[in-house]
Formats: sequence, C-alpha cells, structure tokens
Amino acid sequence: MLEKISKALKARKELVGWSVRHIINRQAQVYLVGKKMESQRTVIDERYRIEVFRETNGPDGKQGMGVGDVSMLPDGDIQAAIEKASLVAGLVCNPMHTIPAPAPLPDVPVLDEGLKKDALGTLKQATDEMLAAGSEQGEVRLTSAEGFAEVNTIHHLNSRGVDAEDETTNINLEFVLQYKKGDEEVETFREYGRRRAADLDIQAEVKQYAQLTLDLMQAGPPPNWQGPVVLRNNALVVFVAGDYLSSGVLQSKCSASQKFAKVSELEIGKSVFRGEVTGDPLTAWANRCIPYGIASNRFDEEGLPAQRVELIRENKLVNFAASQRYADYLKLPPTGAFGGVEVPPGKWDNASLLEEPYMEVALFSWFNPDNITGDFATEIRLGYIVENGVRKPFKGGQLIGNYLDALANVRWSKETAFLGHYLGPRTARFGNLKIAGE
Repeated sequence: MLEKISKALKARKELVGWSVRHIINRQAQVYLVGKKMESQRTVIDERYRIEVFRETNGPDGKQGMGVGDVSMLPDGDIQAAIEKASLVAGLVCNPMHTIPAPAPLPDVPVLDEGLKKDALGTLKQATDEMLAAGSEQGEVRLTSAEGFAEVNTIHHLNSRGVDAEDETTNINLEFVLQYKKGDEEVETFREYGRRRAADLDIQAEVKQYAQLTLDLMQAGPPPNWQGPVVLRNNALVVFVAGDYLSSGVLQSKCSASQKFAKVSELEIGKSVFRGEVTGDPLTAWANRCIPYGIASNRFDEEGLPAQRVELIRENKLVNFAASQRYADYLKLPPTGAFGGVEVPPGKWDNASLLEEPYMEVALFSWFNPDNITGDFATEIRLGYIVENGVRKPFKGGQLIGNYLDALANVRWSKETAFLGHYLGPRTARFGNLKIAGE
C-alpha cells in the first residue's frame, strides 16, 4: 500500500513535494475499579498520513507554498485522498520552503522488547504491581486506575528520498488515591508514562502520592510568602518542561516558529534573561536522543533525524529548535521536533538546597504559564511551609512570578533524575518567588 501511495503521489504533476507516513499502533488497555478488573482489551489502528506541497500565489501575486494533509485507512481510496490534500494545499500560501533530505539516523533506544512481545501481559504486570502497592498504604485507598501500553511502527517516505523506519513503545499509568476521615475525604491523581516498563518505579510513585494524600487532609490555609521556593521531582518537571497538556515556556521561547512569528524576543548570542542573573548559570538542551525518553525518537514527523540541540549555554541563546520550514525561513540549521528538556547537574548538595526556611510546592492544580510573557499565577494543590524543623502542609494560594526571572535566580542540585521528558537536577531552589495566600 505504501508503494502504491508513493507511486500515485509521484504521478501528480501539480505537486512540488510530498511525504507519506505509514503508522501502525498496537495498544493494550486495562481499567480497574478499586481492586477489581473492570475491563481489558487490545486495539490495532493502522493508517497512512499523506502530506502534499504545491506552489501557489498569494493575493499580491507572490509565489508561495501550499500544504495539505489527509489521513487514510488501509482500504481507502488513494486518488481521492490525494485529491483532497492537494485541494487544501491549493488554498494555502505560505512563504516558500523545502522538505527534509535524506540524512543518517541515530540509534536512539526507544523500544521495550518485553512490552513489544506481550503488551497486555506487561501492562497487567504493571497494574498488578500498582494494586499491590496501593494495598500497602494503610487508610489511603487506591480507588481506580487505568493503564495503556502501545507499540508504534512508523515508516516515513518523502519526495526527496527520505526512507526511514522506527519502532517505539509507551506505557502509561493513571491512578486515584483517596483518604477519608469522618465526613471529610481527599483525593490525589497521578498520570505518567515511560517508554519502558522498568522505568515506571510504581511502588515509589504510589507511596509518594499516598503520603501527599495524607498531607492534603492535614493541610492548612496558604501563607503569604516572598522568598525561597523549592521544587522537586514531578513539580520541577512540570515547571521546567511542561506536562501532558501543553509544552512549557522554554519550548516556546526557543522555537524558531515563535521567533518567525515575532512572539519570542530571544536573540542568538544574547542572554535569555532580561536582568541580572543571581543564581546558577543556565544551560539547557532540546534532546530527542535521551535513552527511553518519552519525547525521543529516531526521526520526527517531518523525517528529520533526532538531535541533542544545545539551546542555552551559560545564559546565552545559541540555537533555536527549528523544523525544516522555519529553518529555511530564518536561515538556520533544521533541528526537528523539540524532544525532551535536558539540564546539566548543578553544584549544590540536595541538603544545602533545603536550608530552612523555605516553601515547597509539591502539587500544582495546573501549572499554566503564559508562554509568550512567561508570567504565571498558578494555583497550588499542595505545598509545605518548612521552618524551625517543622514541615507543615498547606493547600490553595497561588505561586506568582515570571518563568525566566525565576530561572535567573535558582540553584540546581548535583543529584539528577530521568523523569520521562526531563533529564536533569532533581531539586531546584528558586531564590525569590511569591506565594499569595489568604
């Protein structure tokens, strides 16, 4: 089928370029209610994504490039699908650009062989482990959970000769923990995923969130605070690299597409900060080569090979993350999709970053900064006041600040962690953030 589609695309004289992507997704799903299996199933999805490019003319008569795409099932009408994509491309007029040429592909480990061999068996083993961990948490109950495991096979061709294949795995877990005390009850929710089952660390995750659930019941009102704020583990990942719902400020500010749109004010060779840096110097990479990183791959949706791209070196921007299109527009080397965020180890022992007093944010309701300005005022789901040897939980209030200003005054730990789409220090102490309480 892939050969038939490429042959049909080559025959279309109006096209100046095209790509076709054959995607096979094999998924296992498990749903639990309490300690009981509600359902389990396996699903196979196969499709072809066709993208075509045409030369078009804008209202001013200037030559441009139109792009259209369509998804097609294996038994679909090839000519009708191409016609639809070509029609859409004829209505679009972007500045001219190229598509990727063939290039060597790196060997990025993104496949769990055990999961590939038996996705449902691997997933059931993970959910059984989650149930066992939940049963060990005393009065905190695991009330529901879901698990998803998938194997993706991708074959990508384009009109310039790219012919690339990749196979990846993912395993994702969700669980809800509940604690009741009298007429009161609280819940915590955790959703996370990895490329391979061995990286899930299920027992530690359940135990950590059970403690957070207990602390949520004991939490008092939020304080007013201006000063050191500590972020660790998942809260730090969400701050630095974004979450499942959206990418972060770093991805936006360092994106060639945002630079071309004049949304990002950053300039190569200049500091990413608007004022004095009082914390550790910032260095960061956009890395699609992190072994078993959930944003890693051998090639991206355009067919561009995975890279480890240095974005910021000692506070100065050195590269933008650029697709082929925006690399052409800004005359930059194409880097492909952003991938995960990597930050080098800091110079501080973890214990030194926990010098009292400080506030720690353990859970955000949703960390959603403005990706253009970097400003944030986000609700705190659970935090801690740490002073005089006492760690006192609180809930509510808002963490207020600016993303880049915060990173200009931060100290990073020597201790590091790999957490899905983040590789870097486990703990960060921000020198001067505000918490607005009652």
